[in-house]
Amino acid sequence: MLREERKNELKKQIFFKSIELFKEYGYDNVTVEKIASSCGIAKGTFFNYFPKKEHVLLYLGNSQNDYLQEITQKYKNVKIKQQLLLIFKELLSVYMENSDLLKLALSETIRSALKDESRNINLFKETMTILIDEAKTNKTINTRFDSKMIASVLVGIYFNTLISWSVSQDESVNIVTIFEEQYEVIWEGIEQDLN
Repeated sequence: MLREERKNELKKQIFFKSIELFKEYGYDNVTVEKIASSCGIAKGTFFNYFPKKEHVLLYLGNSQNDYLQEITQKYKNVKIKQQLLLIFKELLSVYMENSDLLKLALSETIRSALKDESRNINLFKETMTILIDEAKTNKTINTRFDSKMIASVLVGIYFNTLISWSVSQDESVNIVTIFEEQYEVIWEGIEQDLN
C-alpha cells in the first residue's frame, strides 16, 4: 500500500508542478522535458504517469471521479436532498485549495480536451442517476421527472458553477455558495412538481 501511496503522491506532484508551469509560461510553451526537469524526474517517469502532456489536464476529472465514489459512500445514509448537496459541496471544495492553479487547469481542460472529458462527465451523471433512482425507490423523493434528467441538470449546474468560477476575476467568489444557490432553485422545482 505504501508504494501505491507514493505513486499517487508523485502523480499529484507532477500535476501541480505542470499547472504551475502552465500558469507561468503558458500551456503551449511548456514541454514534457520542462515538467520532468522541474519535478526532478526523468522524462520516461513522466510518461509512466501521463501518456501525453494533455493527459495532465484530464487528471483533474479522473481523480474527481475516484473521489466521487468515495464521498458517495460517505453520505449513503443521508436523505437524498442533503446527500446530493453534500457530495457536490465536497467536490467543489477541492477547487478552493490551490484555486489559481485549478482555475487554470479547468479552463485549459475546457479549452483543449473537453471531448476526452466526456467519459468522466457520463460517469458523473450515471452516479447521480443511481442515487436519485435509489431515493425514488425508497420514497424519499416523489417526482415525475426522470432520474437521468435530474442528474443531467444537477451535473449541468455543477459544471456551470465551475466555469463561472474559473473565469471570475473576483477572488471573493465562493464556488460552494454559487452552487448551493443554484441547487436550491433546482431542488425546489423537483419537490414542487407534484403539488
